[in-house]
Parts: sequence; C-alpha cells; structure tokens
Amino acid sequence: MNQKLVLKRSVIAVAMAVAAQAAFAQEAQAPVQKVFVTGSNIKRADKEGSSPVQTVSAKQIAATGANTVAELLRSIPAFGSGASVDGSDGGFSNGASTASLRGLGSSSTLILLNGRRITASAYADPNQGKSAVYDLNTIPVSAIERVEVFKDGASAVYGSDAIAGVINFITKTDAKGLQLSANVSANDDGEYARDNVSGVWGFGDLEEKGWSGFVAFDASKRHRTTIKEQKDVENELYRDINGRLNPFSSSLSGSPFFYRERQPGSMSFFNSYNDRANVINQVNCDKSQQLVGDRAAHNLGASDTLIGRTFCNFDTNDYSEVQGKGKDANVLSRFTFKLNNDLTGFAEASYSRTQRYFTGAPRAMRSTAPTTVFVNGGLPSQFQVVLPVGHPDNPFVNARSAVGFRLMNSTNASENINEAFRVVAGLQGSFKGWDWETAALWNRSERTSRDFGMMYLPTIRRIMTENRTIAQTIADPTSTRDIEDHGFAQVKQIDAKASTSFGKLPGGEMGLAFGGEIRQEQIGLTPDMATQRGDIIGLANSTADGSRMVKSAFVELRTPFFDNFEMDFAGRWDKYPATKSFVPKVGAKWTANEHFTFRSTFAQGFRAPALTQVSPGGVQSFTTVQDSLRCPDGVTPLPGADQLDCSRGVSSLSAANPALQPERSRSLSFGMIVTPTKNLDVLIDWYRIKKVDETALLGAQTVIDHPADYPGLVVRDTNRNNWISDANGNLIPNSGAITQVNRSYVNQGSTEVSGIDLEITHRLALGEMGKITTNLNWAYLAEYRRAEHTGDRAANTAGSNGGLSDWNTSSGDNPRNRGSLSVNWQRGDHSVTAIGNYVGPVSLLRRSDNMDVYPEAYCYYGTGQPKSAYSLGGLPKFSNYFPNLNDCAVESWTTFDMNYSYTGIKNVVLALNVRNVFDRKAPYDPRYGTTSDFQGFNEQLHNGRGRYFRVSASYSF
Repeated sequence: MNQKLVLKRSVIAVAMAVAAQAAFAQEAQAPVQKVFVTGSNIKRADKEGSSPVQTVSAKQIAATGANTVAELLRSIPAFGSGASVDGSDGGFSNGASTASLRGLGSSSTLILLNGRRITASAYADPNQGKSAVYDLNTIPVSAIERVEVFKDGASAVYGSDAIAGVINFITKTDAKGLQLSANVSANDDGEYARDNVSGVWGFGDLEEKGWSGFVAFDASKRHRTTIKEQKDVENELYRDINGRLNPFSSSLSGSPFFYRERQPGSMSFFNSYNDRANVINQVNCDKSQQLVGDRAAHNLGASDTLIGRTFCNFDTNDYSEVQGKGKDANVLSRFTFKLNNDLTGFAEASYSRTQRYFTGAPRAMRSTAPTTVFVNGGLPSQFQVVLPVGHPDNPFVNARSAVGFRLMNSTNASENINEAFRVVAGLQGSFKGWDWETAALWNRSERTSRDFGMMYLPTIRRIMTENRTIAQTIADPTSTRDIEDHGFAQVKQIDAKASTSFGKLPGGEMGLAFGGEIRQEQIGLTPDMATQRGDIIGLANSTADGSRMVKSAFVELRTPFFDNFEMDFAGRWDKYPATKSFVPKVGAKWTANEHFTFRSTFAQGFRAPALTQVSPGGVQSFTTVQDSLRCPDGVTPLPGADQLDCSRGVSSLSAANPALQPERSRSLSFGMIVTPTKNLDVLIDWYRIKKVDETALLGAQTVIDHPADYPGLVVRDTNRNNWISDANGNLIPNSGAITQVNRSYVNQGSTEVSGIDLEITHRLALGEMGKITTNLNWAYLAEYRRAEHTGDRAANTAGSNGGLSDWNTSSGDNPRNRGSLSVNWQRGDHSVTAIGNYVGPVSLLRRSDNMDVYPEAYCYYGTGQPKSAYSLGGLPKFSNYFPNLNDCAVESWTTFDMNYSYTGIKNVVLALNVRNVFDRKAPYDPRYGTTSDFQGFNEQLHNGRGRYFRVSASYSF
C-alpha cells in the first residue's frame, strides 16, 4: 500500500509539472553531442539527468593524493560505514577494500569497470552488508580517466546489488605515446610508507589508422607500520583508559599459569582474585619482563587474579600492526579497431595481483574455557587442556588444573593473495539509426590465504595423553602447522544492448534502449585439509560450492514531452534459479527557467542473495561476546560466573539458507539544480532508500541478548556444577558458560536511510592571474533506521553508532554530516589545490533496546550510569576524561590537504601533495583500544597517518 501511495505522489508531481510548462517553456537550443552517462543506456546531451551523478575527473583524483581507489572513494561524502578496509588484518575480508554508499554496505553498492560489473572476490564474509565483496584493489588508480558515482537506485538498469547506487570506473582511452610516473609517500614520521611506479602506453589512431589501444601498468609496495610506530592517534588517552601500549600487555608467555579445578570433573576452574590461592604461575623469565599486577596502572578488573601477583609479561605490541606489508601489481589494456565505418571491435584485458602480509604475536592458550575445534561438514568438538593429578607440571597434588601458556617459538602471521583476470571482447556499431553493442565477459578472482603458526591438535593433545610438559610442547616445532586455503569466484557473461531516437515530441526525439544478458556466477572455497580434518585449534572452515545462471532483460524510454520537461522510464526483469524479479524506475526533469531545474525519481530495487548465502557450505567463525546472563552489566560477573563471561570468545556456526528471498528496496529522490550565473552551479538532492527482507547473518550478540526470540541457538555448558544462582540462591537452569552460538542467514527486517546531498561549483576567471574553481560536496544524513525483524521499532540512529543507540540493531557508525571543500587555482604551469575535509561526530549514547526506550540516554562507557543500565563498555576511566553526557561521542574531525603540480618542464609533471597539513590526530574512540581492535581509530571514518606527504613525477615520451 505504501508503495502505491508513493507512486501516486510521483504521478501527481509529474502532472503538475506538465501543467506548468507553458509558462516556462524555453527556446530549443542548438543540438550538441550526446554521450552515455552512468545510470542509463540512452545517450543524452545534458550533463545532468533526473538522477544525481557525481563525476570525479583525473585532475581531481590527482589533487586528492590518493594512492588507491579505496582512498579516493573515502574522500567522497556520500560514502558511509559498512565497507571492508584494507588497513590491518581485515578478518573475513582480509586484504580487500570495498565501497559502501549511504552506509548500506558493500553488497548494496554495484561496482562497474567501463560499464560492466566486476566479479565479487572469493570471500565468505558473514558480516552485515558484506556478503558480496567487490575488491577495489583490482582497479589501478593510475589508469582511471574518471569515476562516475550514480547516487540513486539503479537496479532497473543494472540489476542486483545496485540498491544504494553504482560506481563506474572509466579507464583512459585516448592515451598517446608513453607516460611513466613514480611516486613515494609516507607521513612525517616516515611511517605508512608506499612506493609506486606506473605507466600508460597509447598507440595507434582510430580515425587515421583504423585502430588504437593502450596498455597501463601499476606496481606498488607498502611498508609495515607497527602500533608502537604510530604517533598520530590519541595514545595517552588509550594508554590510561584502555590499557593500550601501557606496560602490561599479556600474562600468557612461556611461563605457564595453572588454574585449579573447582570440583572434580566439573571442568570449571578458579580464575578470580578471591580465589587467587588456587591460581599458581611460574616466573622463570628475565626480570625486565616481570610485572606486579596493578589494578589502576594496568587497567585490570576488580576480580582479576593478576592483581598483586608477579608474572611474566609478554609484549604483544611488538607484533601488532596498523599497516601490514603489501605488494600490488596491475596491468590493464584496451584495443579498438574499425571493421568499417559502422562497425568497431574492441577488447579489454586486465590482470591484478595484491599481496598482504600481517604479523601477530605467537599463539597462546588459556584452557579455563574450552576452545572449539571445527571439522568440515561435521559437528565441532570442544577441546580443553586439563592436566591430570600427577602430571609433572600440575602444581596441585589433589586436583586437576587448566593451563595458560604461549607457544613462544612459533610464528604467527597471515598472508593473503588475490589475483583477478578479466577479458572483454565485443562489437559496437550503428545500423539504420540504432547504436548497438554486444560483448562477452570473463572475470575470475582467485584467492590464496595462508595462516602460519596455527596450533596443531595432535601435538597439543600429547600434553594430556603422554604427560608431556608445557616446556616440551613449546619447544616442539610440530606444535604449530602452517595452512593454506584456496578460493575462486567467477563471472561469465554475454550481453547485448541497442539504443535509438525515434518519433517526435514537442521537446524533441524520444530515446529508446533495450538489451539483456546471460550471466553465470560461480564461487568455490576450499579450506586446508588439516582444518577440514579438525587438526587445527582455533581456526574455522569457510566452504562454498555454488553456481547459478542469471538471465536479464531491460528497457529504457526517454520522453522529452516539452522543451523544458522530460521523463525517463526503465524496467528490468531478472531470473535467478529460485526467484524472478521485475523492478521499475521513473524519473522526471523540469527546467522551470534558465536558473532553476527540478528533478525527481522513484525506483524499486532488489539484491539477490550472495552465492555464499544460498550454496552448499557455510561459515564457521569465532567471535567475542558478552554473556548478558552471567555478566549482565558487562563489567562484573555474577557469583559463580567467570570474568571471561564479560568478554568471551565463542565459536559460531553460520549455515547457508537456500530458501532466502531477495532483498527489495524502494528509493525516492527529489532535487533542484540552480544556476544563478554561468559560473555558479548548485545541486541539491534529497533521497530516501528503504530496504526490506535484508539477507543477513543473525548477530551473535543479538541472539545472546534476546534468547526468547532465538530459542535453542545459544549452546551452554550443561554441567549443573557450573550454573549460576539467582538472588534467592536458586540455580538458574541452563546458565552455564556459552560455548557456541548457532546462526543462519535470514531475511530480516529493514533499513531506511534519508538525507540531502549538496554540491556547489563556482568558477572565477582572473585574467592573467589564471582561474579559481571552488567545489563544495556535502552529505547530510537525516535518518538511519534499522529494524532487525518485521515489527521491530526502527529508531533513528543517524549521528550515532547504531548498535549502541539501539541495542537491538547491528548498524555501524553513521555521522550526520560529511563534507569536503576544494579550491583550485590554475595559472599557466602552476596548479594549487586546497581541500578541507569534515567528518561529523558519532554519539556513543545508549537510548533504547527495540521497544524499550530508556527514560534518559546514558553513556555506554565510563561510570555514573542509571541503576537500570546493563551491558556496559567496561572502561571506568573514560569518565575521568569525559565526565559529561555530551562528551560520550567520537569527536568530529576536520583536516586540510594541499596539492601543488607544475608542468613548466617539457613533458614533465611534478606534484607535491600534503594531506592533513595541520597534523590532526584521529579522534579518540574507546572501541579501538582493545587487544583485537587496537588501531586507535575507526578505519571507516578516520586514519592514523597524521601529516602525510606524497611526491610524484611523470614523464611523457
């Protein structure tokens, strides 16, 4: 019903525009050359259509100083959270960079290369909005002529995944001769360094010789930066509040800890300050590594057994990286040749390879809680090292003990290699007024993932089966095993389209386009055999074996009803193996007079489930959760529970669901183009997008916090000896520690976003002094609402971390405002660009939990929360620095960049770029000072590079 109402309103708006056209009709302008614009297959003369398209030129790209496509896109305000960032170890999307328009996730943003989609990479990322991983690292920034960002629903033209919009990377086509370029970049501490060489060779002449082509290459190397070498984050705050980089790092070392079993056979072990006599540790390390646990200095919890204890401290910060080593190589080519005056052939071929290497501290184990050992295709098992009475290491003569130790002699690292191959071959031409094109596409991505130094179960088990000592196990090189996983993703496609002008309306000729494609999508993920057998501790399998055929057809119609009013219509039909879909789109543009133009669109969209969500296989994973039953406030466990219950690593099984239905969306936009003078353009666009039936993996924390909604999915220790008691001393049934959370992909509720985009461009001619071009891009987020289930309350979390503002949701950080202001002065051989960048604040207040709206918002971190508060962040020192409620936020961040280029030497271009000129530190964010999220900033919004220099030179032969 709502959908029909929106459509009726659109029709009313169109009718009003038609009625008013007579008063504002303008004389027809002389015909100009028509071109294709992203979002349509009909050529048009106007720069602006009914949908907003932001174009970033090669000159603008150079002015940003971006080394990669991902860096470039993060400078565009319309981008939001939900992308994968290739910064440090990226988890499920390790080594990949993706884009997320409107904060709707990378799987809702379609990536095109020269108008055709790229294949998703070989990942099975279960995180919200990341099921399709379009890796931007496969596209070299040096080969790009321009980027067109279509900020409107485009499923009616391009099909699945275009719900939030489309990014079309258009490569250079008219290169002449040979151009070689090189650049080096690093911050003012010499960190985050990157070296790059690139080149473009253009040859032939399509008009004179009948053929032309170009080959572009790009090779780069990035250098390692550790957490200790990073200076441009709020280190002092992190050190005191979070314990990041303070003297205490980890108590797990080559000197083991031993934890006495509470009751014989209970598999529950003493691990708190009150029970410290039942915890014994060895101290056989150098005195320089010895620490005495101090609650205040080392940020220990009140019940931590380390308080007052001397232990061996292992510094994991020597291994933690904020930028891992990497090497990238890309080759891209395009050839065009005339067969006759009306027929042209073309071919594209490209290859890319990205390599990422990340280090970590040697593997450690604390067996007070079991660790899941996964097998492929079978039920996982729980493994726990428990020393029997009489074991040579067990210090307790009449009780078993758990142990904590680190495999000091092992290497913990991971390597990820992505290779992408792409070939396009086709024909294009004209025939009796029709422009047509057809092509075949083959695009394949291959991934090799290596994990070094994983704990090898057959050797670790010998501690119990053969009474081997911990020292012998640490010294044994077979205690760890290197493993290698493989995967591929592939698209094969044949497409064809044609467009023409026909008929006559008062505003000119109508435009028509139609076409279709047949596409085969495939994915295969194969884990290492040791992991599949269940020989590796603490590592999961990600498997997939899927293939499907997709058949599509589309039609577009452009109707210039009058000189100053036009409409365009589009519709697309897609057939997947399990579902069919038809989505329409309608747009209107009304030029009221020479200064004011109005435009509007309404569109439906869809996104088919990713192959990994519906194909045989599944994702096994480990995640850190808070047990809201055994540690309800997130800080102090209840009697009988363990400190680990406040932050416990558990395993998770995530099953594919062949019955998943496609996501559906509705989008509406209304915009105005104002041109007060010939040198000033103002574009204002309001948008609203709503996705329903989202395909997503149930959040583990959501399942734990709302057990009534997900009965049976949380697996707990069934031993009654480990259950906790209520306030009256009665045992709470099934209240043992969590060992596993079972999840599946589901069609969940909805996400709705709305906001305003503003773009202002001003051009000022200065005569002999050159010209100044000023451009402002601003994105204002008015609403961000997510309902995990149909019927849930969808609170507006714009300006907040959605998962904190509404505890029932899992959405990320969505600042209300993001913007950039650039001023370019061009005079002769000199070009200077100054850019100001702004990212708004992000609130960390808790306001509601679905239908439960709190009487007053409270801070998730620090102290002083109301008595009804629960599931807190556990950082009491936060309040020492941020005592007021309005301080409970990640602050806004404003940075300034400068770029200078000089062309006064024949065939040479020299450039110097300085980003973050005033060396602004990334704002403090309490979530990024933990042992796992240790970067010190939110990679979606900020960076920790500080003042960053890039020097480049190019020479044309």
